[in-house]
Amino acid sequence: MTLTTSNDAQILTEFNPRLAHLGIFCKDLDAMVEFYCREFGMIVSDSGLGKSGKAATKRRGAFLTGDPSEHHQLALIEGRAPETPPTTAQISFLVPNLTELRAFWRHVVATGIPVQVVKNHGTAWSIYIDDPDGNMIEVYTHSQWYTQQPLGEPLNLEDSEEEILRQTEALVQADPKARPRTEWMAEQAAKIKAARVALAS
Repeated sequence: MTLTTSNDAQILTEFNPRLAHLGIFCKDLDAMVEFYCREFGMIVSDSGLGKSGKAATKRRGAFLTGDPSEHHQLALIEGRAPETPPTTAQISFLVPNLTELRAFWRHVVATGIPVQVVKNHGTAWSIYIDDPDGNMIEVYTHSQWYTQQPLGEPLNLEDSEEEILRQTEALVQADPKARPRTEWMAEQAAKIKAARVALAS
């Protein structure tokens, strides 16, 4: 039985689902809510008892957002056993520029939040910290270049922005596949368009 309509092929060539939120089972729900609201300026849009995930068990949860157009960007749900390790590799937050990233780094240092590592990826500059449940949190900003990944050189955010840019340009010059971010974005846009055409066929 065919369920598609005659318009589906055209619709699917423009299909671009946007990754919008993440759900995490928590060891300490209250500590997690407090951390993300305090450190990332999020608010609780809703909270309560509900059925979460594939299990039918009712669990307490909270929905957090920092975007008024999204009901939630994080769904935090109790139920992770205390002895279990994190199952997320990282949860990442994008900030607009290097100036803001450095200000956040000074904030976490001043408030005593342990900084796990600070990296220069060539394509981006990143700070990694842990949330109360031990999930790795990345706060990052884009550079103006693309460099082949994975790449992660040590980064000292006490250096001036000029020095950080100089170090990043050295990484770019050492990578034969490096190019301006705008050029790389155009290439990715063409690949994504081709993938949508394939989806529609």
